[in-house]
Amino acid sequence: MVDFKSRRTKRILTISLIILAVVVLSSVWPTDYYLESPGVAKDLSPLVEVENDYSQNIEGQFRLTAVSLEPASLLEYYYVSFFGGEGVSLTPLKRQLPSGVDPKEYFEMMKDVMHESQLKAQAVALRQAGYEPKVTGKGAKIVEVLEDSNARGKLKKNDVIIKVDGKDINLLTEVVNEIRARKIGELVKIKIKRGKKELDYKIKTKELEENPGQPSLGVLISSYQRSYDFPIEIKVDAGEIGGPSAGLMFTLEILNQITPTDLTHGYNIAGTGTIGLDGKVGKISGVKQKILAAEKEEVDIFLAPAENYEAAKEAASKVKVVSVKDIQETVRFLNSLE
Repeated sequence: MVDFKSRRTKRILTISLIILAVVVLSSVWPTDYYLESPGVAKDLSPLVEVENDYSQNIEGQFRLTAVSLEPASLLEYYYVSFFGGEGVSLTPLKRQLPSGVDPKEYFEMMKDVMHESQLKAQAVALRQAGYEPKVTGKGAKIVEVLEDSNARGKLKKNDVIIKVDGKDINLLTEVVNEIRARKIGELVKIKIKRGKKELDYKIKTKELEENPGQPSLGVLISSYQRSYDFPIEIKVDAGEIGGPSAGLMFTLEILNQITPTDLTHGYNIAGTGTIGLDGKVGKISGVKQKILAAEKEEVDIFLAPAENYEAAKEAASKVKVVSVKDIQETVRFLNSLE
């Protein structure tokens, strides 16, 4: 006599084991995507060390905000694709690493961008406090010309960009800021130094696949002969956090530690934005995720670059969002909190 019940049980068990195996494999199987989600809203005070600081006067906090970027497994890819998630999105790997570029070389360049951002934050804070800091350089050196760049056949590796549309270039972030201020497809005049020669080129900015919505020259760059001289010793340790988008908040934390007035006035303040040597606050990406990270920490105020203000305000449900254009406007707002 055939035991149908036993056979049915075995079939169900086999199917269950297969399903379990598929789920386990898909949870570790890599994809060509990253999961972009709310990251940290980190207190900056332990990351900044200043000689003869006024930290004993500080009652509130300045927090940098960051986006979490983790490799997406196959399971996570399908889950987010079908069900989504608050502040969670999928980003193609090629947007993080340009095609044809050595990963080690690329991440070294990003570390240099972060370091330069910190130097600018220190210089802007010192200048705002009445000191005369110096950050100088002799241009931006081309590390790589990307495959789909309009600069191919014109610019070369090891060329040094010294002018953009007639404006002198000292640091790599100045090139980035100048190009980001242009429209996609706009013609830009570039003066480079190649050995002992100075050459002029006209190059159209282009929207690269790995950087949608942003005008680009399609080159990777690093600072060239950069130097700095500060009257006060300042140490900044950002740990694993990279990129220039914490420039504004580092500037505020440093300024708060080198001056006797507490700019926080007891408030818990988060924010984002690049900082230029002229004190201007620049646009960033991932503002929605940064707002969500700040709200998780129950911050009182979120400082957003003017260009990101509308998106930040739309994403916020609890925190007060304040638009800022430069360091002077930001300090005026903070002093109004008294």
